[in-house]
Amino acid sequence: MRTVLCIALAALLVSFSTIASLAAQGPPEATVRDFFNGQQMLVTYREGGPLYGTFFTLQVHFCRTGRYITFGESRRHTVLDNEQVSRFTDEGTWEVTTIRGQMVLRYLSISGQPNMVAINIAPNGRVTLGDGSITVIRQGVAQCPR
Repeated sequence: MRTVLCIALAALLVSFSTIASLAAQGPPEATVRDFFNGQQMLVTYREGGPLYGTFFTLQVHFCRTGRYITFGESRRHTVLDNEQVSRFTDEGTWEVTTIRGQMVLRYLSISGQPNMVAINIAPNGRVTLGDGSITVIRQGVAQCPR
Protein backbone atom coordinates (compact mmCIF):
# COMPACT_ATOMS: atom_id res chain seq x y z
CA MET A 1 0.00 0.00 0.00
CA ARG A 2 2.79 2.38 0.92
CA THR A 3 4.62 1.59 -2.38
CA VAL A 4 1.48 2.34 -4.42
CA LEU A 5 1.04 5.64 -2.58
CA CYS A 6 4.69 6.60 -3.23
CA ILE A 7 4.36 5.73 -6.94
CA ALA A 8 1.11 7.74 -7.22
CA LEU A 9 2.71 10.70 -5.42
CA ALA A 10 5.79 10.54 -7.67
CA ALA A 11 3.59 10.40 -10.80
CA LEU A 12 1.59 13.37 -9.53
CA LEU A 13 4.77 15.40 -8.92
CA VAL A 14 6.08 14.57 -12.40
CA SER A 15 2.79 15.65 -14.01
CA PHE A 16 2.77 18.94 -12.04
CA SER A 17 6.37 19.71 -13.04
CA THR A 18 5.54 18.95 -16.69
CA ILE A 19 2.53 21.30 -16.59
CA ALA A 20 4.62 24.00 -14.88
CA SER A 21 7.40 23.70 -17.46
CA LEU A 22 4.90 23.92 -20.34
CA ALA A 23 3.31 27.00 -18.75
CA ALA A 24 6.75 28.57 -18.31
CA GLN A 25 7.50 28.02 -22.02
CA GLY A 26 4.44 30.06 -22.95
CA PRO A 27 1.74 29.35 -25.48
CA PRO A 28 2.68 28.11 -28.94
CA GLU A 29 2.63 30.47 -31.92
CA ALA A 30 -0.69 29.08 -33.17
CA THR A 31 -2.42 30.02 -29.91
CA VAL A 32 -1.03 33.55 -30.00
CA ARG A 33 -1.89 33.86 -33.70
CA ASP A 34 -5.48 32.88 -32.85
CA PHE A 35 -5.52 35.60 -30.15
CA PHE A 36 -4.96 38.26 -32.85
CA ASN A 37 -6.61 36.59 -35.85
CA GLY A 38 -9.90 38.23 -36.85
CA GLN A 39 -9.82 40.63 -33.89
CA GLN A 40 -9.91 44.38 -33.51
CA MET A 41 -7.37 45.48 -30.90
CA LEU A 42 -6.85 48.69 -29.00
CA VAL A 43 -3.09 49.25 -28.84
CA THR A 44 -1.72 52.05 -26.65
CA TYR A 45 1.79 53.21 -25.86
CA ARG A 46 3.86 56.28 -25.10
CA GLU A 47 7.08 57.52 -26.69
CA GLY A 48 9.22 60.04 -24.89
CA GLY A 49 9.07 61.49 -21.41
CA PRO A 50 6.06 62.08 -19.16
CA LEU A 51 5.92 65.81 -19.78
CA TYR A 52 6.37 66.20 -23.54
CA GLY A 53 6.11 62.62 -24.75
CA THR A 54 3.65 61.43 -27.36
CA PHE A 55 0.77 59.10 -26.50
CA PHE A 56 -0.43 56.75 -29.28
CA THR A 57 -3.84 55.11 -29.54
CA LEU A 58 -4.32 52.62 -32.37
CA GLN A 59 -7.33 50.61 -33.49
CA VAL A 60 -5.77 47.66 -35.32
CA HIS A 61 -7.91 45.21 -37.29
CA PHE A 62 -6.04 41.88 -37.66
CA CYS A 63 -7.78 40.28 -40.64
CA ARG A 64 -7.90 36.49 -41.04
CA THR A 65 -6.33 36.93 -44.49
CA GLY A 66 -3.04 38.03 -42.88
CA ARG A 67 -3.70 41.70 -43.60
CA TYR A 68 -4.07 44.47 -41.05
CA ILE A 69 -5.68 47.90 -41.08
CA THR A 70 -4.71 50.54 -38.50
CA PHE A 71 -6.51 53.74 -37.58
CA GLY A 72 -4.25 55.72 -35.26
CA GLU A 73 -3.97 58.90 -33.32
CA SER A 74 -1.05 60.55 -31.56
CA ARG A 75 -1.33 63.26 -28.90
CA ARG A 76 1.35 65.36 -27.33
CA HIS A 77 1.57 68.55 -25.29
CA THR A 78 3.86 71.28 -26.55
CA VAL A 79 6.02 73.59 -24.43
CA LEU A 80 3.33 76.27 -24.97
CA ASP A 81 0.79 73.90 -23.35
CA ASN A 82 -1.03 73.21 -26.60
CA GLU A 83 -2.19 69.73 -27.49
CA GLN A 84 -1.02 68.52 -30.87
CA VAL A 85 -3.17 65.74 -32.37
CA SER A 86 -2.30 63.78 -35.51
CA ARG A 87 -4.42 61.07 -37.11
CA PHE A 88 -3.13 58.45 -39.51
CA THR A 89 -4.00 55.14 -41.16
CA ASP A 90 -1.84 52.26 -42.25
CA GLU A 91 -2.30 48.80 -43.66
CA GLY A 92 -0.21 45.84 -44.67
CA THR A 93 0.43 42.21 -43.72
CA TRP A 94 1.06 40.62 -40.32
CA GLU A 95 2.26 37.32 -38.88
CA VAL A 96 3.24 35.79 -35.56
CA THR A 97 6.60 34.03 -35.71
CA THR A 98 9.62 33.23 -33.55
CA ILE A 99 12.99 34.85 -34.10
CA ARG A 100 16.00 33.76 -32.01
CA GLY A 101 13.70 32.18 -29.42
CA GLN A 102 11.46 35.25 -29.01
CA MET A 103 7.89 35.23 -30.29
CA VAL A 104 7.24 38.39 -32.33
CA LEU A 105 4.49 40.14 -34.22
CA ARG A 106 6.03 40.93 -37.59
CA TYR A 107 4.25 43.35 -39.90
CA LEU A 108 4.98 44.94 -43.25
CA SER A 109 3.28 48.20 -44.18
CA ILE A 110 2.17 48.82 -47.76
CA SER A 111 4.71 51.66 -47.68
CA GLY A 112 7.35 48.91 -47.56
CA GLN A 113 8.39 49.60 -43.95
CA PRO A 114 9.07 46.27 -42.17
CA ASN A 115 8.60 46.16 -38.38
CA MET A 116 8.50 43.64 -35.59
CA VAL A 117 7.70 43.79 -31.90
CA ALA A 118 8.19 41.17 -29.19
CA ILE A 119 5.07 39.43 -27.86
CA ASN A 120 4.95 38.84 -24.10
CA ILE A 121 2.38 36.60 -22.40
CA ALA A 122 2.04 37.06 -18.64
CA PRO A 123 1.19 34.06 -16.43
CA ASN A 124 -2.36 35.45 -16.13
CA GLY A 125 -2.66 35.42 -19.95
CA ARG A 126 -2.34 39.20 -20.46
CA VAL A 127 -0.64 40.07 -23.74
CA THR A 128 1.75 43.00 -24.03
CA LEU A 129 4.12 44.00 -26.78
CA GLY A 130 7.67 45.30 -26.81
CA ASP A 131 9.18 45.80 -23.37
CA GLY A 132 5.73 45.42 -21.80
CA SER A 133 4.80 49.09 -22.15
CA ILE A 134 2.60 48.52 -25.21
CA THR A 135 -0.83 47.37 -24.10
CA VAL A 136 -3.15 45.29 -26.27
CA ILE A 137 -6.87 44.99 -25.48
CA ARG A 138 -9.42 43.07 -27.55
CA GLN A 139 -12.21 45.28 -28.84
CA GLY A 140 -14.28 42.75 -30.81
CA VAL A 141 -14.35 41.35 -34.31
CA ALA A 142 -12.09 42.97 -36.92
CA GLN A 143 -13.80 44.96 -39.66
CA CYS A 144 -12.00 43.72 -42.75
CA PRO A 145 -12.85 44.08 -46.44
CA ARG A 146 -13.96 40.87 -48.07
